[in-house]
Amino acid sequence: MKNIKVGIIGGTNGMGKWFAGLLKKEGYTVHVCGRKTKLGISDLAKLCEVIVVAVPISATADIIRKVGPMLNKDMLLMDLTSLKKEPVKMMLANSQAEVIGCHPLFGHQVKDSSGQNVILCPARGKKWLNWLKAVFKKNKLAVWEATPEKHDKMMAVIQALNHFNTITLGMALARTNVTLADINKFSTPIFRTKLDIIRKVFVESPELYLDIITGNPQTGKMLDIYEKALKDIRSKIKSGNKTESKKAIKKTAEKLYGSKDK
Repeated sequence: MKNIKVGIIGGTNGMGKWFAGLLKKEGYTVHVCGRKTKLGISDLAKLCEVIVVAVPISATADIIRKVGPMLNKDMLLMDLTSLKKEPVKMMLANSQAEVIGCHPLFGHQVKDSSGQNVILCPARGKKWLNWLKAVFKKNKLAVWEATPEKHDKMMAVIQALNHFNTITLGMALARTNVTLADINKFSTPIFRTKLDIIRKVFVESPELYLDIITGNPQTGKMLDIYEKALKDIRSKIKSGNKTESKKAIKKTAEKLYGSKDK
């Protein structure tokens, strides 16, 4: 299947650009389109057998509505967004093509993607699934399959809850009115790592992280859990009862990592 032509909508930046580079390295012909490219969405649909939607989450639905009807049943329509349930649903509803939801679980800045996780959500057809798996596995990525629902539930934990915690920490640090210069003087290596993550979220692409948090239907449930956990540990610390605080931490450790007695 070396003669496959792949079109990536949003392939000039981010994960779209990363995926384009991966496919080119494997010898495939790749066409990309973006806001400033000569080729447009309809051009890619005419030239390519595989169409990849790699635009921001907020623009994904509109792009799928545009490109989906242009594809036939022998083609593949896939996406690279951080959420899967709605994009997969949209791809199925707006095209006759085979459909695969795809989420590489790393950023495009990663220099070596070997060993990194990729989640695939096959939704229609089998012709293209083995091809896509082979591309990733040849490049030593860890490929896992899941339903769109399972994917989004896990991303509510891995991404939404995680990024919410980072944003909360950043906002709390700002409210201390302590300068970053002073914070850096007293920082441990672990805290400097946290500061790098906070900076990435607040400065580099806050819209992306907010889209991930607000777009996941499971986020509300995760934030309720977060708030309850914060309230519980705060009340125990405030009471001054170290025994109860230690019990809470020990119980959590056992649930996450298992009992030391096993």
